[in-house]
Amino acid sequence: MTISLRHLALFLCVWCFSNIVQAQTQLSPSPQRTISVQGSGTILIVPNQLEFSVAVEQRGTDTKILQQQVQKKVSDIVYLLQQNGIDDRNIQSMEMSLQPHYEYDNGKRTHTDFIFVRTIYVKHNDFTVYSTLMQALIKAGATSISPAHLTHSNPKQQYLDALKLAVEDAKKRAITMLEPLQAKLGDVLSVNEQSRQQPVAYRAKSMAMLESPSIDLPGEKGIEARVGVTFLVR
Repeated sequence: MTISLRHLALFLCVWCFSNIVQAQTQLSPSPQRTISVQGSGTILIVPNQLEFSVAVEQRGTDTKILQQQVQKKVSDIVYLLQQNGIDDRNIQSMEMSLQPHYEYDNGKRTHTDFIFVRTIYVKHNDFTVYSTLMQALIKAGATSISPAHLTHSNPKQQYLDALKLAVEDAKKRAITMLEPLQAKLGDVLSVNEQSRQQPVAYRAKSMAMLESPSIDLPGEKGIEARVGVTFLVR
């Protein structure tokens, strides 16, 4: 009788275990079929503004007098820029620095005076303004003028447009890959941005090029975006 009870208990254990395994198998969903693709999009833009900077530098022993001298030159330069059609919002003249100046004699360092610098950053949509103002800026007190750089006023929106094209490109790629398999594209599971907005930089133009309208061609620059997309397959 004892042996029969043991066999019965063993049978019940095996039966319960098999039922649990069968239930788990029935409840486990079938694996989803997916396809992952990469897409890219490029927007070609033409530069529509010019950027350059103007520095005013002065050396002296009295920092208060230095600041007054530089301030006078900066005021003259800002007025010159305004008179040539550049809006106040496109002129930044707040950057300044004051550094001690040293001279070396036989390995000995001696503090002699100070160097005070103000930098003015300028943006304008007239490409000829750079060469037109060059001499006038120097006469007004500019110590140096940076090379001119061509940029775009709204690169962020251009990059967002490129992102849209990248997503559309990814979808087209997925459909093309599934077509020979007689499968259809399902919903989107995930989208990952694989690029980021980069500054749109153009080669600095020489003064000679800016002075000649016949060769003043800004050209085009591409803004590229890349994405990775995972779709369900139906």
